Amino acid sequence: MIYLIYIYYNLLGHNFVRGDRILKASKYTSIRFKILYISCIFTLIIGIVITCVSYILFQKNYYKNLTNSINTNLTYLSEHIDSEMSSIDQLATYCHSSSVITSYVESSLESTPKRLNAYNVLSEYRQNNLYSKYLYRIVITSNAGSFIQSIASEYSSVADIARELPKQPFYEELQSSPMDYSYGFITDPFYTARSNSVLPLLKPITYKFKNDVGGYIFLEISSKLFADAIQSYGNDLPGQLVLTLGSHHYLYEDKSFHEISDFGDCIAITHPLRHSGCSVTHMMKKSQTLADISAFFPLAGFTFAILVAITMILNSLLDRTITRPVHEIQNRLSKIASGDFSRDKSIEWDHELGDIGKKVNDLAENIKLLLDSELKSEKEKQDLEYKVLQSQVNPHFLYNTLNSIKWMAVTQGATGISEMTTALARLLKSISKGTRLLIPLKDELSLLQDYFTIQQYRYGGTLHINIDIPDKLKEYLIVKFTLQPIVENAIFHGIEPTGREGNIDININEYGENDLEISVRDNGVGMSDELIEQVLSGEESSGSEFFREFGIINIQKRLQHEYGKGYGIKIDSVVGEYTTMTVKIPKQK
Repeated sequence: MIYLIYIYYNLLGHNFVRGDRILKASKYTSIRFKILYISCIFTLIIGIVITCVSYILFQKNYYKNLTNSINTNLTYLSEHIDSEMSSIDQLATYCHSSSVITSYVESSLESTPKRLNAYNVLSEYRQNNLYSKYLYRIVITSNAGSFIQSIASEYSSVADIARELPKQPFYEELQSSPMDYSYGFITDPFYTARSNSVLPLLKPITYKFKNDVGGYIFLEISSKLFADAIQSYGNDLPGQLVLTLGSHHYLYEDKSFHEISDFGDCIAITHPLRHSGCSVTHMMKKSQTLADISAFFPLAGFTFAILVAITMILNSLLDRTITRPVHEIQNRLSKIASGDFSRDKSIEWDHELGDIGKKVNDLAENIKLLLDSELKSEKEKQDLEYKVLQSQVNPHFLYNTLNSIKWMAVTQGATGISEMTTALARLLKSISKGTRLLIPLKDELSLLQDYFTIQQYRYGGTLHINIDIPDKLKEYLIVKFTLQPIVENAIFHGIEPTGREGNIDININEYGENDLEISVRDNGVGMSDELIEQVLSGEESSGSEFFREFGIINIQKRLQHEYGKGYGIKIDSVVGEYTTMTVKIPKQK
């Protein structure tokens, strides 16, 4: 909670001054927010990584310890069960090797003393066995059809075991596998009053002096032999125990065994018994192998607390080394915006932000110099405008003088002088008035017509011009003084060198939906490809003395500057025949 309050204060409590206003920095764009944001993300990611890695190691160690504990307990349990089973095996071996029991097996049915002696020996063996309470029944049968048995009184029966035993389903299998524990538990076939779960065992008894089988030792071992051993196991570990006898798996639950088909989707740790096919297994669900995560919370909390503390310390250091200097630079910029261009040495620290502070001070000084220079330029501009205003008196004086000449020519009947004077006055007036870059085509053609009138009188009427333009195109705009230099170029460099009459044809047409094409064609000397390249590159001057600054290359540059590289002048010529200059411009009204 303290850390969250700290972050809130740092994010929303950041102000700085600009001029006479107090501005609140955006909590999403300030450096402080970004540092805190990155620190929080970094803390969260590192905390999660450390917690996950620690939990994985903790879980791995827990599983290892759990497995070791289970293996240790299973070792003790299997040794206990092995000792019980060995004791049972030893009892069967005693009975097999007893001469008294062997004599009984070899005797006839009428040999009562031998039968009695064999019974006494059998009872003594049973009583002396440590696990006699788990031996529900031990029977000696002979081929002669007789049998003796030692049995707990509560499980006695009147069944003729010598006759009934060979009929049991387990008999043939146990004949071929003496003392085989893998047959599994069955219900006691000779005592039906109660459902007693017993393990049947069979061992043959051979004659003394030959290997023929004279009888069998039959034992019924209670399942409690294994249940009590598992009960004493005292399992405090998660999971359940399974006893495996051959192909049978018995789950120990509620102090009894329940047969199961397999272990299912569980983790099983198995320890084999000395008898083939028998084992004890500790079976656990996968969820039971996971350590209790609540026990891991203190470690995770401690880890996050350490990371939060480190983050707060780092944030404090970053605030002192970055955020505060940035605020001071912001304040300095605010003062500059308010007109204070003095140098502030306090922001020129000995690190990267100090370099920025030095640049800010340099910027302030440069702005001051620039403002001083701008004031000087403004004063010079005002002086120049005054001089231009004065110079405008001369064109007005020239217009009035030409107008007087015109009326004198009219009075004296000199119409040529009148027309030339009028054309020249209009031409000079167009040159000197206005600052518009774009004018309608009709105005550009009118200017061109005035210029051509003067040239017609100069060449004695040997020049002819033909202008073909649809009325709907006359209002489209063109860069001022585009056509006059082209026509002048046609007269001086195309027609005049021929020494004959010259014709200039001007056609204006639409080009596609958005452009216009203006073609100026003369019947002059023509141009070679090399000369065309020189004209368009500016290597050859094509302007007259009067319009020298408006040469072909200058027109080309003005058009492309105004409209783009896709527009301008294109020249097509055949030497000795013609030259056509085509101007492409966009439609603009």
